[in-house]
Amino acid sequence: MKIIHCADIHADSAMESHFDKKQKEIRKEEIVNAFARMVDFAAENDVKAVIIAGDLFDTKAAQQKTIKNRIARLITEKPRIDFLYLRGNHDEDSDFFSQDNLPNLKLFSKDEWKSYSFDDDKIRIVGREFTSAIPVSAYSQLGLDSTKVNIVVMHGQTADYKTKNDAPDISLPKLANQNIDYIALGHIHEYRLEKLDHRGVWCYSGCLEGRGFDECGQKGFVLLNIEDGKLSSKFIPNSQRIIHDVRVGLEGSLDYNQILEKIEEKISKISSEDIVRITLQGEVSEDTEIEAISYQAHLASRFFYLQVRDKCENIIDYKKYENDVSLKGEFIRLVKEQKNLSDSEKSKIIMTGIKALAGRNF
Repeated sequence: MKIIHCADIHADSAMESHFDKKQKEIRKEEIVNAFARMVDFAAENDVKAVIIAGDLFDTKAAQQKTIKNRIARLITEKPRIDFLYLRGNHDEDSDFFSQDNLPNLKLFSKDEWKSYSFDDDKIRIVGREFTSAIPVSAYSQLGLDSTKVNIVVMHGQTADYKTKNDAPDISLPKLANQNIDYIALGHIHEYRLEKLDHRGVWCYSGCLEGRGFDECGQKGFVLLNIEDGKLSSKFIPNSQRIIHDVRVGLEGSLDYNQILEKIEEKISKISSEDIVRITLQGEVSEDTEIEAISYQAHLASRFFYLQVRDKCENIIDYKKYENDVSLKGEFIRLVKEQKNLSDSEKSKIIMTGIKALAGRNF
């Protein structure tokens, strides 16, 4: 039997960062298209169940009825596939879907663990929605049969992701040794598969389509295959566009064309369909001018979206000015004598002053 594990679709995401109005509308449509592609894959590959481990929608306030209706239609058009939807922290208040108008949609509960059986009861998919801290007692209430293939569905963060604190913490040690074969997790937007215990694994499928520069790389879903009581999994890429955060190292004295050539080297193999952020970094000499806006304008047409950031540090050769009889030399010596400033602070102040004296923008 084949099962798909996906999560964090965030349909109808506002897409407010970075993009212009047209790009936002395109990306909103592409996120729903990613869900549609996955559903088509399920139908073409004889998948019996699709697990949605939370955050099918982004926020209740942003949910448009047209997008909800389209997703509902995608589900009803595949009656032979069961969709098991566990609501996450973004869509926990969503009341659009019900099992009354979508017969092949299976929901989970906030009050107790709910189980669905497949393949003549050889496979159990069990899940529970948690809106706040998970009670210790909830872990011991699972009561899974060791003779079944057991898949547990949850939405939240493991100890590795403490900084992302807008969903319940999941204790993996409390889930170990409970006859679990696979934990289908949602909330973290990157694919990750790890060992749980001698029997099972836990997995974040990641999102179907990246939305920002904190969601770089190929995105997709996980295909589970269960044969003779053994479960295996495979990540299936699904992104229409890949988001790239490209770091370009610069050093020493460089002119405009040399910097542009270094950028070109880094982005030459990236698809024109993709979304790219270029970060210029490193230590450059004071006479190196970083024209981030100009590079961005020059390269923007090559990609769906491109952004260039300047994060370089200017290095000043103080010795060059030690005996310089000029306003610039006097200014540098004055700043250098300030004992309450760090070398980094001195460098920034001096660079600002040099640019001001030269009449350059900063």
